[in-house]
Amino acid sequence: MKIILTKDSLGNYLLIFFSTILYVLSFPKVSWSFLAWVAFFPLFKALDNKPARKRFRLGYLAGILSSLGIFYWVTHAMHYYGGLDSITSFSILFLMVLYLAIYFGVFAWLWGLFPPQGLFSLIWVPSIWVGLEFLRSHLLTGFPWELLGHSQYNFLPVIQLSEFTGVYGISFLIILVNQSLFRVFGCDRAFQGWSRKWKETALTLSLLTFALIFGFWSLSNQKQKDQQAPTLNVAVIQGNIDQSLKWNPVFQEETIRIYQDLTLKILTKAPELVVWPETAAPFYFLNENHLTPLLFQLAQETRAHLLFGSPAVAYRQGKIQFYNRAYLLSSKGRLSYYDKVHLVPFGEYVPLRRLLPFVGKMVQAIGDFSPGPGSYGLSHPKGKIGVLICFETIFPELSRAFKQEGCRILVNMTNDAWYGRTSAPYQHLSMLTFRAVENRVWIARAANTGFSAFIDSSGRIVKEVPLFQRGAIYANIPLRGEKTFYTRYGDISVVFCGIIFLVGIIFWVSKRKGGKGHERRNYSS
Repeated sequence: MKIILTKDSLGNYLLIFFSTILYVLSFPKVSWSFLAWVAFFPLFKALDNKPARKRFRLGYLAGILSSLGIFYWVTHAMHYYGGLDSITSFSILFLMVLYLAIYFGVFAWLWGLFPPQGLFSLIWVPSIWVGLEFLRSHLLTGFPWELLGHSQYNFLPVIQLSEFTGVYGISFLIILVNQSLFRVFGCDRAFQGWSRKWKETALTLSLLTFALIFGFWSLSNQKQKDQQAPTLNVAVIQGNIDQSLKWNPVFQEETIRIYQDLTLKILTKAPELVVWPETAAPFYFLNENHLTPLLFQLAQETRAHLLFGSPAVAYRQGKIQFYNRAYLLSSKGRLSYYDKVHLVPFGEYVPLRRLLPFVGKMVQAIGDFSPGPGSYGLSHPKGKIGVLICFETIFPELSRAFKQEGCRILVNMTNDAWYGRTSAPYQHLSMLTFRAVENRVWIARAANTGFSAFIDSSGRIVKEVPLFQRGAIYANIPLRGEKTFYTRYGDISVVFCGIIFLVGIIFWVSKRKGGKGHERRNYSS
């Protein structure tokens, strides 16, 4: 990407830099969510009156800077725990950033196909963004980590809309507000009268007002529904096991002792379900003669169901396969399990291993996992439990599948020790709040080093154990069985955005073929 510094281009680059600063700060750790509502204003100002190629280059630059600001922690996980050298770790991050930046570049290019006037182009711009987010969430196994709407996890009234639209509806609203602000304060006033600008902005204000009114009403309504539902007393244990010791065979017995002690201490709360983190039992549970009986004994002592993570090995399809598994052990010794479906690329399996052999070191400690057969709930006497292992939380279709099956509680077990004290543990927790709102279900989260937490049906983080501390929390969780609009119909709002996008493209192509220039100045050239 060739960069030529002139007075005009320097101003554009400063606008891009300012825009990405606002964008990154709206996400965790900082979590200044209000900044997202103005973060795109400088970007739009830089893109204004630019030809198509220039728009793409500026958008691509914004995507690179934004992705570096949000995903910098990838190098930490790869270097300190994956065993890769610094150069290789950063190279992989940079390749990832170059890929993610494409979505920004395409958005910037499409942004200028229509001049900033008229109601259609007003809703067309956020529809583009939503479509690109959806594409990013599904292309190449999908990576919907920190979509724009996720920045609002702590703005509870506005995220209640996710019950109908998922996180994409929040992203749509944010881009809509940014676009409206740009039209009112950023465009050439001679291009469009103030009366017309305010008429278009009225649509944005109406939608935002509706979202907030619904949000405040919903917060009160969900609280009443929670009070009317049957409950399950759940305890969550955070062992805070150092990642450098976690897979050391010498430390396995000490690990189980730590979790055992924390579990026994919380028995005064009479838990009916005790949750340990992902791979809390760092051995092959069904193949271990020494430590396996300790867990059966603990479940019997607690008189509760024990839900814990442990790797598993099986001989299937003519070869040995490894699984990242969650076991549910009853006090009577009955055992059921769920195998993780959506594995972490370069963390639990290596795609294109023959082409990227150096990345294989990242999974040497825990093996190269195979995906489970599908999403299915685990049975508890009080209702089904849907288990999300690690970053399965960022894929809303998995949570929907559990709720559609009849699960009344979701459990996330994870090990975020890989990320240290970077932004990643904060980001991971923040995205989980949307799964609660989308399906109106409580979520219990057990994380090795944090954050372990309880999230209510409104997306509120009710309790949590701080990062890198050992502890246990409990909550009397409402078990709600109703299915929301989003649970039933999923991302139908994205279909609406897709239709708007296609109509816009057809209209733009027809105008170009007809030789009728409809764009202001350089808007598509």
